[in-house]
Amino acid sequence: MAYITQTDLLQRMTLADLTQLTDDAHSGSPDEDVVAGVCDEASSKVDGYCRKKYATPLQQSSEVAAIARDIAVYLLFSRRPQQIRESVRQRYEDAIKLLNDISSGKAVLDQPAGAAPQTITAGPKSLPQDLRFKESNLEGFI
Repeated sequence: MAYITQTDLLQRMTLADLTQLTDDAHSGSPDEDVVAGVCDEASSKVDGYCRKKYATPLQQSSEVAAIARDIAVYLLFSRRPQQIRESVRQRYEDAIKLLNDISSGKAVLDQPAGAAPQTITAGPKSLPQDLRFKESNLEGFI
């Protein structure tokens, strides 16, 4: 789930910049697929840092959107590295620092206090006896 849209990106950049950074086909307008992909990537990065402390996907909020927006703008400019502005790089670095602080518990998000962090369980799971592979399962296939 993307926390931001193309409209949100236009709060940090001009339509001309967005077009120039995404319009690989030279159509004269932003490539919606590229924009959606970058928004998804930025949102996934936010989730990756926050899943230790919060249930993801996070609830929509202006704070979450601002973090994702700064990351997405940087990712867009990264498509044309020679054009990355210092202000874009600084906002990205600030966003990543904040995410690191959230992940380590030094900062908090405007998310519900009762949100439980997701846990990932790994390891083998046993299957019911009737679902296990046996030579008798191959009868008629050989």
